[in-house]
Amino acid sequence: MKEWTLDAVNKRLKDGNMGIVVYLRGNRLSLRATFPSKPGVDKGDHQQYLSLGIYANPAGFQRAEEEARYISGLLATNRFDWNDYLDLKTDHGTCAYWIEKFKIEYFAIRGDDLTKRQTWEDHYQRFFKRLPEDQQLTNELLVGVAIATTTANTWARRTICQKFSQLAKFVGIACDLKKYQGNYSPNKQAIKQLPSKEEIIIARDKIINSVWCWIFSVIATYGVRPHETIYCEISEVEPYVCEVLRGKTGNRLAFPLPLEWAVDWQLWNKTLPDIKIEGCTQKDLGSKINKSLAYYNLGFSPYDLRHAWALRAAVEYQIPTATAAKWMGHSPAIHLAEYQRHVTSDDSLRIYREFTK
Repeated sequence: MKEWTLDAVNKRLKDGNMGIVVYLRGNRLSLRATFPSKPGVDKGDHQQYLSLGIYANPAGFQRAEEEARYISGLLATNRFDWNDYLDLKTDHGTCAYWIEKFKIEYFAIRGDDLTKRQTWEDHYQRFFKRLPEDQQLTNELLVGVAIATTTANTWARRTICQKFSQLAKFVGIACDLKKYQGNYSPNKQAIKQLPSKEEIIIARDKIINSVWCWIFSVIATYGVRPHETIYCEISEVEPYVCEVLRGKTGNRLAFPLPLEWAVDWQLWNKTLPDIKIEGCTQKDLGSKINKSLAYYNLGFSPYDLRHAWALRAAVEYQIPTATAAKWMGHSPAIHLAEYQRHVTSDDSLRIYREFTK
């Protein structure tokens, strides 16, 4: 298996008599070789750098070696033309050029599957496509588009600033978008009254289809994400642990709160809905589950069941935050930020009375 480090790449290039070296300049990679003069310069062939504009990581080293071998062939056959490579420099690249380079880097680092492609479309491409393809990528352009196409203090403004900042860093443009992000926070959004255990039971009784009733029950009992019900297995033995085999945050164990729901509803008897699973992203599966359960007019969404589980874990069962967060498949910081805001004044009063008896 090839080793993707600077030394390993350069050794392979030297062993192959490529006549070209990969250099680390800051945190970006360049090539150094004997190139012909650039357009407008009459110095003859001499040692020069060619900036690749890619980061020094395993994926970057792999791309650098591929580029080095290709350019070595061009040099050897006198077919190298600087006009084909000057746009690699920061001040020459168009938006379309750099977005494509960023996309390649994105999937090289994270891997490529349906869910990651959905994330790319929802959180990157939807904003990158607002940039004019044929214009040069500059600080002024990024700031102007971010401000002109989003509303201040919104999720869209915060997200476009974050993604444009990532693109600017990748290209090597000094661009300060942080001050334009605003003060959006999900904690400032309207807080819904989450369903109580009694309301969940009443809603469950409305679902006459046994398959969708099982999906609803698993979300309510274990606090899993809707799409994770498709990929979970529940033990028939106490404490009836639910193992999430696949999902947004990978494999984990979840526990029933309350325990009697797992027993009374015999949730180990898994029944999957007749929907297309293969080729669907997690978002697609979640959307299908949401639409199917919405048919029963339950008064709340499937994700509210997950929120309600988190609230019960904190208020009723006193599960430590770090533990509850692990069972739910996210960090303690997200757990606190997302779920503590759902503690209403009634919850606070009930907790106070419970602990001051």
